[in-house]
Amino acid sequence: MDIRTQTTKSNLKKALLQCMKKQAFSEIKVKDIILASGISSRTFYQYYKDTHALLLAVEDDILAEFNKALLADRSAVNGIDHVLSQDELITVAENISRNSISFFLKNKTKLEILTSDNGDIRFFNKMVEYANKEFAVRMEKMNPNYKAILAQEQSLPPEIVLGIFDINIINVVLQLIKYNDELSPADMRRYIAGYLTRTPLQFLGLMQ
Repeated sequence: MDIRTQTTKSNLKKALLQCMKKQAFSEIKVKDIILASGISSRTFYQYYKDTHALLLAVEDDILAEFNKALLADRSAVNGIDHVLSQDELITVAENISRNSISFFLKNKTKLEILTSDNGDIRFFNKMVEYANKEFAVRMEKMNPNYKAILAQEQSLPPEIVLGIFDINIINVVLQLIKYNDELSPADMRRYIAGYLTRTPLQFLGLMQ
């Protein structure tokens, strides 16, 4: 892709997000994006069929970066060949979110817009799908028998348990990045490690 095309597409994506700060995506028209970007309608249609195609391009860019961060964080569980102690588990839990936290902080504004009431609920669901696939791989690496263990401990299928877990952890991170002026990335990793290694009631200090 040449620089001119790349710049034009980038400006259209920025314009869409700018529009979504003010109104719901369902209300945005091509003319709104043209006005916000200063790019002609002819050029818009040269690259995108409609606003939905542009939104999909925005989401695909972010999801590709999210997936890259998840894959990079997988290295934290590579080589594990024994049941981890509590201290080891906490260390792994802190390292397992290093690149993901960086991704969330870098894309904070975009993520807040896309997951807002003006955004696309399907985008959040797509993030959960990516997380589901990656966490299943990590669980397999940490304990190949995890599905059997979950089946004994839970009345729900392992896939549903992981899905609920991933929804919660993504929501936790989305909340944490709102306080990036007060919390450092290391603080966020420690918070997530605590969330991952303790039950919600333990985490809140309501039980041992």
